[in-house]
Amino acid sequence: MILEVCIKRILILLVVLFTTSFGLKAQITSGKIVFERKTNLKKRMGDNPRMKNFITEENKYRVENFELFFNDSNTVFRPIEDEEPVEGFLKYFTTRNTVYQNINSKQKFIEMDLFGTPGYIKDSMDARAWKITESKRMISGYNCRKAFWQMNDSTRIYAWFAVDIVPSIGPEGFQGLPGAILGMATEDGSVVYFAKEVKAMDVPETIFQYSEKGKDIYTEKALMEELKVKMGQWLKPGDLEAMFSWL
Repeated sequence: MILEVCIKRILILLVVLFTTSFGLKAQITSGKIVFERKTNLKKRMGDNPRMKNFITEENKYRVENFELFFNDSNTVFRPIEDEEPVEGFLKYFTTRNTVYQNINSKQKFIEMDLFGTPGYIKDSMDARAWKITESKRMISGYNCRKAFWQMNDSTRIYAWFAVDIVPSIGPEGFQGLPGAILGMATEDGSVVYFAKEVKAMDVPETIFQYSEKGKDIYTEKALMEELKVKMGQWLKPGDLEAMFSWL
């Protein structure tokens, strides 16, 4: 009788171990993540009276796609061209930045979309004070844990990261969590990123290369000051803060 009980317990233990190990994902150190970004323009622009005439219930949502290539040393986040590009003034209501980051040197190079004109930034990667919670959810088949960053007194950014994707990476210039950010959203839901696809692959080094030749390159602070001088009559301080907070 005792022997039968022991055998049953061993069999149960083996089943548990098998099913647990079967559900585990191999850790990814190199690959591509495709993100969908959904922007609620009405919420994003807030009470800006200059924009109310342009944004309606019909066009308030903007959906755009981006791809993030990564390995254990480098990342590049860049827009995917729309099949049907937005025409007219509305296309400038969201930004489509390309962000290169070197994980080892903690340096970044950004081609910033300034209303259709590129601006170039070379600076240190931002260090954000993330707070990790116990909340979890599944994104693109990966178990993710929720964290948040208090951007300012009124804005909180939520992020869901997967430890099975090893590099500390994310959309735009976001990183700093123990794994890849697969979901990100402002507290009011005005901007939401979610990974639609995660693919393990060897990424050619050429994808991470960029050229500084012939470009006017600024630090983040210097470019913001330049924009205040040149575009201050059209942009409120809050507009600039929102543009640069994602870098």
